[in-house]
Amino acid sequence: MKNIVKFVLPLLLVIAIPIILFMQKEENDLQKIDRISEKVFKEFHPTGLSVLVVKDNKIIYEESFGYKNSNTVDFLNNNDIFNIASCTKAFTAAAIGKLVDDGLVNWNDKVIDYIPEFKLSDKYITQNVEIRDILSHRTGLGTFYGDLLWYNTDYSNKDVINRMQYLPIIYDFRTNLGYQNNMYMIAGEIIERVSGKSWESFIQQKFFTPLEMKSSRTSNYQFDGTEEIAFPHYNDSTINYYDFNAGKPAASIWSNVRDLANWTMMLLNDGKWKNEQILSSETVRNLTSAQTIRYVSEEKESFGIHFRNYALGWNTYDYNGRKIIEHNGGMPGYISKVSIIPEENLGIIILNNGFELYGNNAIFYSIIDIITDQFTNDWINYYLSKKLESESDEREFEKERITSKNPDSKPTLALQKYAGKYHDKMYGDALVKFENNKLTLTLLPAKLIFTGVLEHWSENTFKVQFKDPFLPFGLIQFELNESENIIGFKIDLPSGDFHFQNLDFKKIN
Repeated sequence: MKNIVKFVLPLLLVIAIPIILFMQKEENDLQKIDRISEKVFKEFHPTGLSVLVVKDNKIIYEESFGYKNSNTVDFLNNNDIFNIASCTKAFTAAAIGKLVDDGLVNWNDKVIDYIPEFKLSDKYITQNVEIRDILSHRTGLGTFYGDLLWYNTDYSNKDVINRMQYLPIIYDFRTNLGYQNNMYMIAGEIIERVSGKSWESFIQQKFFTPLEMKSSRTSNYQFDGTEEIAFPHYNDSTINYYDFNAGKPAASIWSNVRDLANWTMMLLNDGKWKNEQILSSETVRNLTSAQTIRYVSEEKESFGIHFRNYALGWNTYDYNGRKIIEHNGGMPGYISKVSIIPEENLGIIILNNGFELYGNNAIFYSIIDIITDQFTNDWINYYLSKKLESESDEREFEKERITSKNPDSKPTLALQKYAGKYHDKMYGDALVKFENNKLTLTLLPAKLIFTGVLEHWSENTFKVQFKDPFLPFGLIQFELNESENIIGFKIDLPSGDFHFQNLDFKKIN
């Protein structure tokens, strides 16, 4: 009997220990994800944070932290919807894919075949740019060029299309990535003209309804009062959510982590959801296959990232030996991340309503490290240092700009001489008014947000602080001819999102 125990007991331990360790590992992974998510919330302060992880066609982790509305101390939950911003692009690209599946369009069809009035400043690009090009950001336009046309303006899609011909081309065609929101608006126009349905109706019918994304909306114009909204915040206070007029197919979708879980599971399952084939497997492959090559920095390579590309509505790159397919989104008060890692049958969705730029990435890479059991970096401390460095750089830059002001300088002309109406051929009109011995500048297409008092800075330069809280102050530099008559002005306003330097206003009266 002793001999049996002597041999059987070690055998049982050999069998049992791996099972116990596996169970502990699975439990510990979820605990680690929860701990990381909570730590990011505490360290980065994103107001509200929703995190969901899909593994092997089921939700293995979901949690929300913080507030949906800090003013009313209303706590966030996983049903609350966020504006997912540029994560909308994956839906628009997939909608084109649906038309491809139905034999109505081809990825390589020319844009002008569907939108004859489409025109860029380069004739060759205009005549040859294809649907695949506009979805992979390789048209020759710079990143965010033309975003001023839709941001807080009263322009329609038609107006934006007409004005895009005045945007400067800065890259050779199909060579560099120039991230373009307006091109996704163009894709939305193609969807409408081919299907006979609005972009909103098409997204609802082809994706939201069959994927049971019951809380999702194509824009806030679809709100019916039943929505549970995670309100946007800036500096811990609620702000108004953005009302899209033009450009909805680039960034207007609202959703929550649970609905987006269905979206990611469909993509991970080669386009199939339950018993319905939403997209063909070939279309999913097209959507997630590299199209435009992106630069890999030395730092990224040190983290094991060897290639970066843009696909069709998705970024793709390698990390920890896996292919990462993901996209970020950002609108005032919101930062989103939706991702799939096919080799792990893994989906990660992270939404915050505090405009926190770094915390989502800290959670994302930490979760991949946990799931793959390859700990590459202390991502929380890494992104905390990045955040502090960025904030320090912004303060230093602001300080340098302020110290450049010449307090002894006087305007060259009497203030009323600067008043008048000005015009930029791409953007539209601006008005400088002289009232109560003060000058006020208003960019008329976005008059509710791009308006402010002009404060003298030096000679013919004036400072303006627009009402948009996300922008630093700008310097309005008036230009004079040899007769000392004002002929126009330019705007020096540093922004990673909007290219004010491309505007060249000429005085028209």
